[in-house]
This record gives sequence, C-alpha cells and structure tokens, in this order.
Amino acid sequence: MFVHFGMSTFEGIDISQGKSPSTTYAPTQLDVRQWVRTAKRAGMKYMVLTAKHVPGHCLWPSEGYDYSVATSGNRTDVVAEFIRACKEEGIKPGLYYCVLDSRNEGGLRWHEPVGDDYFRLIKRQLAELHTRYPGICEQWIDVPGKLSLQQRQELYSLVKGLNPECLVLMNAAFVNGVDVQPGSWPTDLLDGERTPPPPEGHNPVKAFGGKTYYLPMEVCDTICGNWFWTPGDRPKTVRTLYKLYSESVGRGANLLLNVPPDKTGRIPQDYVDALMELKRVIDDPALLGQLPRPKSLSFGCRATASSVWGRHPLWTAENAVDDDPCTFWKAQEGAKQAWLKVDLGKPTTFDRARIIESGNRVRKFQLQAKSGDVWTTFAAGTTIGKRAALRFEPLTARQVRLNIQQATDSPMICQFELLASKE
Repeated sequence: MFVHFGMSTFEGIDISQGKSPSTTYAPTQLDVRQWVRTAKRAGMKYMVLTAKHVPGHCLWPSEGYDYSVATSGNRTDVVAEFIRACKEEGIKPGLYYCVLDSRNEGGLRWHEPVGDDYFRLIKRQLAELHTRYPGICEQWIDVPGKLSLQQRQELYSLVKGLNPECLVLMNAAFVNGVDVQPGSWPTDLLDGERTPPPPEGHNPVKAFGGKTYYLPMEVCDTICGNWFWTPGDRPKTVRTLYKLYSESVGRGANLLLNVPPDKTGRIPQDYVDALMELKRVIDDPALLGQLPRPKSLSFGCRATASSVWGRHPLWTAENAVDDDPCTFWKAQEGAKQAWLKVDLGKPTTFDRARIIESGNRVRKFQLQAKSGDVWTTFAAGTTIGKRAALRFEPLTARQVRLNIQQATDSPMICQFELLASKE
C-alpha cells in the first residue's frame, strides 16, 4: 500500500505550491493503525508513506525545520506512529521523500538542478529518518532527475550506509521497466508509475554501464483518480483494479497501490470496501466472471483512437469502453480534433448513446456508423461535460465512431456507451 497523506490532503491538490501555513495540516481523527490494519486485511505485505511530498511539509518533527507536524494543527509524529503500527501488524514499512519541493526551492522548479543549501537539507532529513526510525525497508526518492549523478550517488550511499537492508527506489516515472533510466541511477528497483511491465513480463536482469544488475520492478498506481484524497474521488471498479493487479503481478512486478486517507486522517470506507472486494477477487478470480455485466453494448469491445496522449497505456482507447468512469481515453497533447472508434464485433442494434467526459473540453462532436468504407453521421452535439445523452432512431452497425470536431484541448473521454431500449 502506498499512502499519500499530508499537506496536499488539506489543500486538495496533488502538486502543491507549498504556501499554506503549517497549521493547514490538521487531521481530526488521525488513525495510522487503521491504515496499517486495512493493508494487512487486504493481504498487503509492505507500505510506503509520503514522509515529505512536494509542498515540503514533513510528517515527522524534523530537527531545526519549521514546516512539519511539529508546528501543524495536529502534532502527532506520523512517521513514528506508522513505523510502530507496521511493526505491530507484521507489515514492512517504507518511506517516500520528494526532491521536488515548492517551498524550499521557491516554486515548482521541475527541471532546475537542486542547489547546495537545499541538497544539504535533503541529506540531513534522509539521515534523520534512517537514524531515528529503524527498520525502513524501502526508500522512495521522487523526481531524482533534478539531481546530478554525484548527488544521487551521495543519497544512495547515505541511505545504504545507515540502513544496508533498505531498498532504494529512484522514481523513473512513466516507464515500463524495460530499460534502466540514466536519470534514476543508482537504484535497487525499477518502477513503473501507472505503467505495468510489457506483456512478455519483467526481466529483472539488466545491463547498465557495462555491468549486470538484478533489478526487480514495482508498479505504483492509485485506487482512485488522484494520489491525495479529494472530495468525490471514487474508487475504481474491481474490474479495473484487478486488471491493474494482474498486469503488474502477473508480469513479474510488485504492485504498490495508493490508498489515500481523507482529512480526518482515516482511509474512507468506500476505499476500504474496494480493497476488500479486490482481495476477494484476487483470492478467487472466478468471482470476476460473476460480477454484473454493464448494459452498455460497447463494454469490453475493441476500441481504437486517432491518438493517445504520450502513447501512454494509462490513457488508451479501451478505457472509454470499460465499466469505470475513473479511467479515460486522452488524445495526444494539444489535439483539438480526434476520434474514438469501437468495433462491436457484429452488427448490433442500438438507439441511445451516453458519453462522459473528464473535464469540459469538447465543443462539437458527431456519432458516426460505418457502412462499407463510408462513415455516416447519425447524431451530433456540442458540449459533453459530465454527461451527454443522445437518442436516435434504432440503428444497426458493427463499427461506431465518436468524431470530435472541435475541442479546447486534448479530449478526455471517460465512458462511451451504446445502449438499446428495452422492448
């Protein structure tokens, strides 16, 4: 279990500017043991907590540092509570530390090198974590591309010197683990942020710099849409979560699934329920086939698109025809026109369509059916937004296309459903 919790939880944004006062962080019913017990019930073996994320606020009282739980609305040493609860429940604890720091760097400086003063703080805080809190099994270092090779080597050696058994992961972000990324070296693990290994599976034996290394892979993704809790961010469906699990574990990687606590400091019940449902399906995959099938005729059909943002598997066309409104197809960056095509497998009769968009970017669209080599428009609209519901005369077709003629930016379609009225 990945646990994203901290200042961003209370600001309601994943990537923060770090301008909120420390007292903004103020969980009212903080229950770290609930997190750990939930992970154990779900069958998880280790957890990673965001000790410091982008806003620079620390979940432990870092010595000589005034932006931490020590000056916040709740002064609990969350890291200490986390380590203690993990030990009690037999879960291995890991910590996350972000190099990108909008407070200590004076803004979101994604591509600027880390300065000497801030690097000294990074080293001091990592040393503090691995001295004060023994037993850390994994150390995440996020956005390591801001560091020079020498700086990354210093941090790696620092952690390994204090805690030789700890695995250090330098996050390479949206990659599939096939190649070692130079900007994330040295590392003990390869990772895929929202990216599973290739279909042939992860090969942990990697050549890099003229040597061969054993580098297992960890995939990280989140149970909902965002990394930190935000109001209304629902859990993904069990079908989506099991697909994520099977494409990670089934291809030879670990899955680090993020389950964010809310402002009270507890994991919401709907996330707990989704985790338990996922565990039941993992324990007995046959249960997946017993889930109610969505009414959409396009559910699970082959879907293709004019483009995919960054050619990334997170936003492929098939996300628009699954049963999960949390997933979506996203066209290439800056696209103002795009299309999404669905093959129903055989001629099928339908008389309704429902489209759900993430955001509100579409300004003009058509629904088209293919006859021979010709696409014929049978319905049209302007905006989609949260939902566009269209009715039309019954139509029989095998291939159907959502043709977006005008958008303010890359279209993002959560659901594209074709439906037939009951007789």
